[in-house]
Amino acid sequence: MSAIRVPRTIAKMIEDNDNDNLIITPLFSEFLASWDGNISLKASEFVYEQLQAKQRDRRYSWSASASGFCKRRQELAFLGLPQIGTSDPRMQHILYNGRWVHLRWQAELLTAGLIDMAESTHIRKSLRARCTMDGTGVSQSGRFDGRDFGFELKGRNSFVYSQQGHLPDEKTRQQVDFEFLLTGMDLWVIINENKNDQKWHEWVFVRDESRMKIVLDELRELNKAIDREKLHPLLPDCKKGKGEFLRCPFGGKGGSCLASGTWPSL
Repeated sequence: MSAIRVPRTIAKMIEDNDNDNLIITPLFSEFLASWDGNISLKASEFVYEQLQAKQRDRRYSWSASASGFCKRRQELAFLGLPQIGTSDPRMQHILYNGRWVHLRWQAELLTAGLIDMAESTHIRKSLRARCTMDGTGVSQSGRFDGRDFGFELKGRNSFVYSQQGHLPDEKTRQQVDFEFLLTGMDLWVIINENKNDQKWHEWVFVRDESRMKIVLDELRELNKAIDREKLHPLLPDCKKGKGEFLRCPFGGKGGSCLASGTWPSL
């Protein structure tokens, strides 16, 4: 059976319709096709500032990047308990590579004028919560033309990238839900880049109030645990030393998770 051929005019209409629903990809592709590789002064200053900036103290605030992890893990991070497994040179190099990938995208998008700001922080003191966004901008084409948006970038290896399907992973969605809640914004771009060949895929999400309620309820539950000085219990697999426990910075033999009981001695 021969493959069905789609006429060029129809294929072009489908492509145009897909592009109409995207915010960054169409204009960024045009920019890259003729770009000379030089970044703007604004982008240069941003990269310099980021490379000079000290890592912030992550204690005593709930973070968007931790959203979706088990509640006990988030509570231990909130309290600043010691982590394990952070001295592995290979893992450190992977983290540094991720930082540079983010800086590359942010510098390029700032130069292209597709985002206005990068690494902007929002804090909600009443919830003890904060988030730092990869970028913010105003859509310049398509159905979202003229609307403010947030930007989130994730690097993925080839296998994970090939398995992502029609939606990004739920962990990223939960992080963006957290950012929706804290910023009050109603439009977000998520881009996954393949680490192996730099292909990327873009999704655009509109604020979903039902998901906002889930994030808000979790934050209230986490704050209640801190106020009562009672950690959430270990997950069933963690009690057996299996699954996520082996990958958790607080898990494993000698980790803070097991040693903390119902409340750590601070």
